Amino acid sequence: MEYHYNQFFDEIKRLGSKSALLCLTFMTCVSLFVVILCLLHVLPPSAAFWALVWIVPTFFSLGLAARYFHKKAEALAQKQQIAVMAHHTKEIIESIQEQLPDTYISDCRIKMRFLPKHGIDIDAAMERLNHNVEAYNELVLAFLSESDRQEDTLFDLMQPDTLMQYGAAAHTLRVKANELGIINLTDTAFFHEIEAYAGGLDVIRDNWKKLSFELDEAYDVLSKYIKSVGLKDNAYDKDGNCITFKKWGEQLQEAFNALESYDTRKAKKILSDLTQYRLDPDITNALRGIIAGIDDILTV
Repeated sequence: MEYHYNQFFDEIKRLGSKSALLCLTFMTCVSLFVVILCLLHVLPPSAAFWALVWIVPTFFSLGLAARYFHKKAEALAQKQQIAVMAHHTKEIIESIQEQLPDTYISDCRIKMRFLPKHGIDIDAAMERLNHNVEAYNELVLAFLSESDRQEDTLFDLMQPDTLMQYGAAAHTLRVKANELGIINLTDTAFFHEIEAYAGGLDVIRDNWKKLSFELDEAYDVLSKYIKSVGLKDNAYDKDGNCITFKKWGEQLQEAFNALESYDTRKAKKILSDLTQYRLDPDITNALRGIIAGIDDILTV
């Protein structure tokens, strides 16, 4: 994708240069005329000197004005380039936003049928979320990122003087497991929550392995689901940072808004970050094409 300055602005720049040149030519002719009059003794030297004094500042003023005019013309031309590119970028973004949600969400719905075979009531979970696939995937990603830390927290709180905190942590785990439809883990976490509030430390310790096992099992099942829909490979960058499709789309829209407001550097930064996730090769190439267009403008 290539963008070029509009010839209209080039013509304006040439017109400005010609006008400045005509003014300089006129001043030169006037100066020569004054010098000739001085040499012919028509004008006294003092009068000729004061007549020529205004030439120097006027000459520099014209040079500065012409330079300023050229800069303004270049800025206007660059803005026109960006506006044209923003128009084409909008078409690309609309195409991306139209094609990805359908294929992505429908694929997730198919892959979700894997979950009930492993004790996850996906129908009940989706009912609670108004069948919002994106919301469920966000909850899964959050659960996976916190599960190890949450298990360590529970283990550390399994002490006589921290049973109330243990009960609160078990409650948090129960709520999250219930949101995801993880039946066994929800029930076990509820059992630990009740026993903690009742002061049953020995009962909790006797049943710790069961809770730990079910938490690890849930992590394993949900990890396989996330990987099956491509989120583990495609929604993580090389540093392990995760992004959901919804947030990816919001960032894409923000890049377009930046481009519309002529903030090319911000748009380039956002688009460059988005290409790291590589949701689809064609989409990545389209974004790189926009970035290349921005680079062409910035190097002019």
